[in-house]
Amino acid sequence: MNSSPAKPQQPRSKQIRIGLAGLGKFGCNHAEILAHCPEAELAAVCDTDTTALEKQLERHPQSRGYQSFNDLIADPQLDAIVIATPEHLHHEHALAAIRAGHSVFLEKPMASSLQDAEELRQASRAASVILQIGFVLRYEASHAKLKQEIDTGSFGEIISIRAKRNCSRQWARFHLDYGHTIYETLIHDLDLMLWLTNSQPERVMAMERKPKTYQYSEALSALIHFKNGSLGVVESSWFVPEGSPLNVTTATWQGTIDAELEVVGSQRTAKLRLLDAPLQIWSEQASQSIDVGLWPLLHGSIGGALRDELYDFVRCVREQRTSTIANLDDAVEGLRMAEAIQSAAASGSVLKLPNQ
Repeated sequence: MNSSPAKPQQPRSKQIRIGLAGLGKFGCNHAEILAHCPEAELAAVCDTDTTALEKQLERHPQSRGYQSFNDLIADPQLDAIVIATPEHLHHEHALAAIRAGHSVFLEKPMASSLQDAEELRQASRAASVILQIGFVLRYEASHAKLKQEIDTGSFGEIISIRAKRNCSRQWARFHLDYGHTIYETLIHDLDLMLWLTNSQPERVMAMERKPKTYQYSEALSALIHFKNGSLGVVESSWFVPEGSPLNVTTATWQGTIDAELEVVGSQRTAKLRLLDAPLQIWSEQASQSIDVGLWPLLHGSIGGALRDELYDFVRCVREQRTSTIANLDDAVEGLRMAEAIQSAAASGSVLKLPNQ
């Protein structure tokens, strides 16, 4: 069941004025999309990095610039805040924006702990504002079509879902001292399992490989039993070699996400593999797998799932309703699963989750 919507109001006739916090690689994608959205205005941008801020102000001169997040959310002309700041700041920034009365789009993960996620959910309800979490795969065409097919009942019972999300070795040093593998990669797959099974987890077991090199796991596998009887298997590692086919989702990302999803139903089976993109480009240097579903730059603007996700948020703010695609309760439940998997991996025992 989705979270309570904001208080009913008359739909706005004007553009939704949005402030964007965080101007890293992904934040810049958000800026481009919002600048092209016919129902939104990129009214303000914010980053502590003056170079990044000045670059975006040159590109979007209609926007106001802030170095302080508190100054951004104090801007009385803003209707909503999009947060793409570093993950350890998600809870702090989202909570401040919500308490300032703003609807919030928050990149995943919504927090670094279940307790913080619960606080954000309760705060958004108390303030009667929208809080939407950025699980972009719900908007990607292949995943959305799979969900649609499952919802027709044509798969029968969902017997099992297996998800793999392995990452390039060279990326490990940028991630594994800052966040657990399950928050960096597998949180997407936990969300997909909640979405596709339409059920909650009952118990989990997990194992991990935890080296001396980094603070967090470099490999992890988990088994999840859902209340409706479905089984989930997730795995992730950070050992994809440099010579592997490149995923090209933006011009600035170099590396590979080797992701697979398999859904076994009592009547049908489905498989998705990121490296099986229809468009492949080979050169003397590398083989590139060109994904056009997530955030492709085409005809001068960014499209795909990221655009559809942000446009959905804008429409929800305009109409003062929660999304029919993104689900705040699932986002919180995903963090409950993540914490349980962490605990199960550390203890080596089967962990039963409390009833919700």
